[in-house]
Amino acid sequence: GWCVDADGIEASARRFLKVGCWSAQNLCESDPLCVAFACVNARGLSVLYTGTDCVKNCENLLWMSNTDLIAKAIDGGNVKWANNKCYVQSALSGTTRAVHPGSTSLQVTDGSIFKVGDGIRVYTELKTVTAMSGGILQVATPFAGSFQAGQKVLKITTGRNNPIVVKAQAVACPGNSAGLNVGAGCSCNAGYAGSIASVDTFPYYQGSCSAIACPVNSYGLNVATGCNCNAGYAGSVAATT
Repeated sequence: GWCVDADGIEASARRFLKVGCWSAQNLCESDPLCVAFACVNARGLSVLYTGTDCVKNCENLLWMSNTDLIAKAIDGGNVKWANNKCYVQSALSGTTRAVHPGSTSLQVTDGSIFKVGDGIRVYTELKTVTAMSGGILQVATPFAGSFQAGQKVLKITTGRNNPIVVKAQAVACPGNSAGLNVGAGCSCNAGYAGSIASVDTFPYYQGSCSAIACPVNSYGLNVATGCNCNAGYAGSVAATT
């Protein structure tokens, strides 16, 4: 699927390219405004979530300032996007205090992510780290805008060096099983036997739950739909999990 927020909404600045996942990652990593990408659909398209060369929802840059808003992936029932996954840049930290216009430094919660010479982005402002002391980063040029404490600071790099995390689509439990989703675990319904396990490839699960045949001395379609004792026999058959 494509990347969405917790409400299942994708309305973030993005562009589409006919490239595979390898190229999509390279392009996103070398684009200072790119925070995530999804690849690749049945037509060979990938989507980059960026303000650069944007073609859709270009006014919405919220994901550029806070990648925590990217929660999961969905395909919206579009089979062309069923095999896609959402990949989010994760080399970032947050400011511990406000940054004011004219400042040439900022303090972050995790300075171990960065080193001298790294490029960083705070919202849409791009800077270069010139010195470090603990969690305090010195930058080459002053900030033009002001940023509140907690503002995300993204590391900019190339050569596929930035870590990414996968925001996978939560696949519903298949027929004759119950559970929150495949990732959380599915159990066969009463009257059915089998197992469901999550896997990394479409449809992202393997296994099934099959109806249990009526036991000896009873008749019926299967245990799930109901079984009755044969003539000359007494008792009952009930479906259980």
